[in-house]
Amino acid sequence: MALGLGLLALALPALAPASSGPRPAPTPAELQAGATLFDAHCGSCHSVGPGAIDIKPLTAHLTRLGLEAYIEGQGLVFEHMPPFTGTRAERDAIAAHVVAGVHGRVEPAEEAAPLAQLPVDIPAFDSAKDEYVLLGWSTLGMKCITDCDAAYSYLPPGNALGAVVIRRGPKPQVLDGDAVALSYEAPEGFRHPSRHVRYWDFAATISGKELPADTSTAGATLQGPMKWNPKTRVFDAAGIPVVPYSDDGTVNPYPLFTLRAVDKATGKELVSTAAVAPVGTEMSCWRCHGGSWGRPEGTGVSLETARNILAVHDKRSGTDLLAGADAGKPVLCQSCHPDPLFNANVRPELLSLPAALHGFHVNYLKGRDAETCSYCHPDSTVGLTRCLRDSHGQAGMTCTPCHGYLEDHALSLLKKEVEKGNTRAPLLMRAVSPRLLPDVAAINARTPWLQEPDCLTCHTDDYIRPGADAVAFNTWTADSGGLYRARKEHTGNVPCIACHNSPHATHPSANPLGADRDAVQPLQYQGLNAAIGAKGNCAVCHGPDSGLTPEMSPHHPMR
Repeated sequence: MALGLGLLALALPALAPASSGPRPAPTPAELQAGATLFDAHCGSCHSVGPGAIDIKPLTAHLTRLGLEAYIEGQGLVFEHMPPFTGTRAERDAIAAHVVAGVHGRVEPAEEAAPLAQLPVDIPAFDSAKDEYVLLGWSTLGMKCITDCDAAYSYLPPGNALGAVVIRRGPKPQVLDGDAVALSYEAPEGFRHPSRHVRYWDFAATISGKELPADTSTAGATLQGPMKWNPKTRVFDAAGIPVVPYSDDGTVNPYPLFTLRAVDKATGKELVSTAAVAPVGTEMSCWRCHGGSWGRPEGTGVSLETARNILAVHDKRSGTDLLAGADAGKPVLCQSCHPDPLFNANVRPELLSLPAALHGFHVNYLKGRDAETCSYCHPDSTVGLTRCLRDSHGQAGMTCTPCHGYLEDHALSLLKKEVEKGNTRAPLLMRAVSPRLLPDVAAINARTPWLQEPDCLTCHTDDYIRPGADAVAFNTWTADSGGLYRARKEHTGNVPCIACHNSPHATHPSANPLGADRDAVQPLQYQGLNAAIGAKGNCAVCHGPDSGLTPEMSPHHPMR
């Protein structure tokens, strides 16, 4: 019921706007409004203290956002409570009353995390004399890890790098694994991740095998060879277990790895460069589930928060994950939920992990805007990582033009589950409506990780930049071959990612820990933070004597 009391009309407007973080304490008038609404909406079953079902122990761990979310989603997935019939302003008032009034918890306004500006050394390059160019990238653009391995894991350490070596000339030549050997090397301080996260303590139950410290399930360490892939014709290194914590105590989500190319015949180093291997642990599950950041810098999932999550999973899904974690046997979420990222399909009757996570939480976080993404992804504009650091972000874009609002994104994943015959998906969809499209029927189903927004939806006509109102959501790549990191339009042999850089870090980038941190190669080879070859820099690959001008180059429109 929506109450039209004068007191509420005066008090509620200040509570109505959604927020991405902790908020100042509500006023006495707002608390009184919340108490009145609590009695009206909740009082038939709940009391504050003994009498009915005491609300205090049920909400002792929740934040205001967490309780708002709980009220929003009540009765939509589980039927132990009826759906909330009030307005969102009334919902927020009740949450403020319970958290601030009943429990006395004040959540101060969130402040921007201080960001150290880290030095970047640009390797030397003589455009007139040097014969080789080495282009390297992180295939993911941002690797996230859960960093609560004593409780559970669904994203263990494991970044991936790719690279190509080009012999400069009027007709540039991409060198293969018969001609050159490539290697990667983490910076000092980032070579012992086992000192900073507990994944290796529990690798046997999380990933199914005992692992040497600082080694991933793929056998990768923090330095080693890159393998030539004859199918993709690039060098790659998968499963590099980098974490954002350095031996000197600093948190750096953007460590710069050194890449080297050596002539196989002579052993001579031909060229070296550096590329960011990004990794974030800024998953703020505490915003709803209680607890705190895992680390004082404002990152990581604390054990308290992780245990709260396991307790909810056990209660709602009939599992015993918390008892397992307490017994020293935490698990990987993909050990049950299918996930194309891991090629995991142990229990195909369950929702894929991306569909389960987004499809469940959308019922509790409906009606919010792009800030909702930052509750789980490290893209908060006041956080430590600020992963949307590319040309799109510099133009003011958020996640939504490509990935949709949470409602849109979740429905695209859940519809794929419906196509697969999953009977759980319709339950999660029944109370969700899309934001960018008129109805659920208009949403195109997609497989997570393999079908992503297609760059060519907006970057048509030889990649001319689209207008500010362009939307890529709902047009997916057909399969993994259409992903940005795999495309090779125009060049034939060199993927787009080599010249334009990683997803969410495309040039011209602006890294939060130093504007040039993601732009080492453009600055090394052309002295300009822009896509390789942009602004008439054809000589980067074609050499100084090619005679090419921008107007003659097939890359000319890419500016």
